[in-house]
Amino acid sequence: MRSEAGPYTVNDILESTSGILLQGRADTAFDGICTDTRELAPNDLFVPLTGQNFNGNSFVIPALDAGAGGSLVNCDVQLEIPYHLSDHVLIQVQDTLRSLTDLASTHRKIYPTPLIAITGSSGKTTVKEMIGSVLRKHGPVRITLGNLNNLIGLPMTVLDIRRDHKFAVVEAGINRLGEMDLLAKAASPNVAVITSIGQAHLEGLGSLENIAIEKFKLLQGLVPGGLGIVPEDSEALRKLRERFSGRIVTFGQSRGDFKADNIKLGVETAFEIVGPFGRTEIKWNVLGLHNILNSLAACAACLELKIPIEDIREGLQNFRPPELRMDVKDLRDSRKLIRDFYNANPLSMKAALEALTYYREKRSAIAILGDMMELGDHAAELHEEIGAFAGKACIDRIVYIGAFRDDFARGFLSSGGDDSTLRLFSDKKRAWEFLRGSISDFQLILVKGSRAMKMELIADQIEREI
Repeated sequence: MRSEAGPYTVNDILESTSGILLQGRADTAFDGICTDTRELAPNDLFVPLTGQNFNGNSFVIPALDAGAGGSLVNCDVQLEIPYHLSDHVLIQVQDTLRSLTDLASTHRKIYPTPLIAITGSSGKTTVKEMIGSVLRKHGPVRITLGNLNNLIGLPMTVLDIRRDHKFAVVEAGINRLGEMDLLAKAASPNVAVITSIGQAHLEGLGSLENIAIEKFKLLQGLVPGGLGIVPEDSEALRKLRERFSGRIVTFGQSRGDFKADNIKLGVETAFEIVGPFGRTEIKWNVLGLHNILNSLAACAACLELKIPIEDIREGLQNFRPPELRMDVKDLRDSRKLIRDFYNANPLSMKAALEALTYYREKRSAIAILGDMMELGDHAAELHEEIGAFAGKACIDRIVYIGAFRDDFARGFLSSGGDDSTLRLFSDKKRAWEFLRGSISDFQLILVKGSRAMKMELIADQIEREI
């Protein structure tokens, strides 16, 4: 990644990272900050990062050779700098990844653009795009690209905030304890949104309580006077809210400071947002009750930035779901393919199945589902729980693919699901052999599963075949 909202001065870098200037001039200023030599531009500061499959420190000298003006380097790394690079800046830091957070935190102080930060077990990207749809009419917005919401993506997004940006909107995604401390420090948000609390990334976070505690740290990182926006119905957040001394507003389907009323779900969705401003009607072709809840959070965030409610209404009505998230594709003979396989956890899986049942009306429907990942020791029971939910849904055929198929089936049958409507497969190849002969029988087709399951391969085949 590369940020280009310089100048980033050596003196600011030294102060924010507590770094040591090993060589080069303290009055140097960099045009950009880059973590990938493939994106490097002249006079960038290179930040070498280390992961499971790479060690950025081995690229420091090649980066300087390629035109970087300087580089950070971890204190445990010994480098022999060639003479022809001896005038380039080299700054020693304790940890380059943490230094990236420190650099972003300093940049936020220099450019205190109103910033909304969004976290949650599901709905982060959707709410981000809803807010972006509203704010873009009011000036330049720096917004997280795609899902670059981790310990690298978020600070790099913050480091790309320029003086002409009127707003910034960032995602904060975590899958390990302690990560939110760094993300909250980098973002220092004016508005912090928690979209939902659910059983996601349990492998790294351990429990629903831990998830709530970690997500809530984003609110604890608010600037003085900032606003937190949280779901009203989250019991996991309730005690945390009660102990929080800052400002909070809530949203929920029927309870909270922002509510939904007169909901009509189907081919076209219509509802009213009810809040401190009064009420406003939204009509859109966006699937799912969960997206109505997402719009409540987006509305609350935009109101805090003094956006008129009419502009919020217009922006939400112009919103289109991000790719791979309840994305509806038209097929031949009026069939619809619903593609929702960017990620999957129990919360988003239930939301997708619920949306399918509302959307189907009198049309025949099939759900093609794949495993949910990163659930740790809870994986079997949570797949059984989703199976039970699916067993009660009004869906004509369910095809399940993956290692947890037996757990899913156990829950499906225990809740009264019709075993003649369920098909189980260990892999996508065997599933497609079955689907090829029957998929054209259905008007509505949902494909849903975790990204690692590569469910898009099934969706692509469906698009080619029918």
